[in-house]
Amino acid sequence: MNDDTMGPIRHQARTLTDHVLDQVRGWPALRVCRAECGTGRALAVGTRQIVHFPSENEAEVYLTGPVVHRMREVLLRCGPVLPEPPGPWIRLRLGGDSDAELLISLISVAIKANTAAANSTAAPTPAPERCCGDSKAARRGPPSEVFR
Repeated sequence: MNDDTMGPIRHQARTLTDHVLDQVRGWPALRVCRAECGTGRALAVGTRQIVHFPSENEAEVYLTGPVVHRMREVLLRCGPVLPEPPGPWIRLRLGGDSDAELLISLISVAIKANTAAANSTAAPTPAPERCCGDSKAARRGPPSEVFR
């Protein structure tokens, strides 16, 4: 049943991650790829992975340090944004359609921020010292090498 008053109804096997990927798959600057760390899927702009899906209900978004600094207070008030140490990556919990819509908006911000960063002469900011929630799996190097 698909009643417009009840909102979107997804097939049981579809996940919020699948929904997000379906929505952004056709965006010209973006490509879907396997995460370089080997766990989950990712989205990249050029060679720079800007979104990582370590699980079906979580996403990590590389917004760059200046953007996170500028938006930090607002992001922390968003329910799905998980508090992390300050840095260029944020982590979101995907629990419903509104979380997926927030992620889609943040992907747009990440594309713009990372395109501007790639065109600047500033050195890239290193990624946080964790991957897929595992602090032992250190991610080093510029964002294009983050998910190794």
